[in-house]
Amino acid sequence: MSKPNCPDSLGALAISSEYRHAPDITGFSREALFHFLETMSTIREAERAIAQLVIDGYVKCPCHLTIGQEAIATGVSSKLNPSDYVFGNHRSHGHYLALGSDLDKLMAEVLGKATGASNGMGGSMHLISPETGFLGSVPIVAGTIPIATGAGLAAKMNGKQQVAVSYFGDGATEEGGFHESM
Repeated sequence: MSKPNCPDSLGALAISSEYRHAPDITGFSREALFHFLETMSTIREAERAIAQLVIDGYVKCPCHLTIGQEAIATGVSSKLNPSDYVFGNHRSHGHYLALGSDLDKLMAEVLGKATGASNGMGGSMHLISPETGFLGSVPIVAGTIPIATGAGLAAKMNGKQQVAVSYFGDGATEEGGFHESM
């Protein structure tokens, strides 16, 4: 029996040469691909700037970055409409920005300024941008899963062609809210 986390237990994943091919981008226009790259680059640079502001002592609120997860938010957001419902978690800078929400408002919120997305009162983990469909983020693990479930059910019951998205990590899957929502 192989030990967990050892290369022999990973099967094909342990063969790095299997996963070094170029992604299939057929079906995407040149403009869409550049938009994806621009969005992911904006998220990455915003996160780097926020990290530096934390290091330099300008940011007083807790900040959980989404560096390395830019493509997830970009890909999901590319298929959403502003009338859809999107809920984030404690790492939602990327989700907020991928929807086209205001970068200046994000930075102002992180800095605690009244011009921020939540009027400077929520900090990094309490963002909102209703005009882009981002209806809020919270630091409570799995906190937005039941909210998104309810929003999706309401859209279905009202006959609306909307979807609800809740971003969450693997830690959320052990919470009661996740299981109750399923």
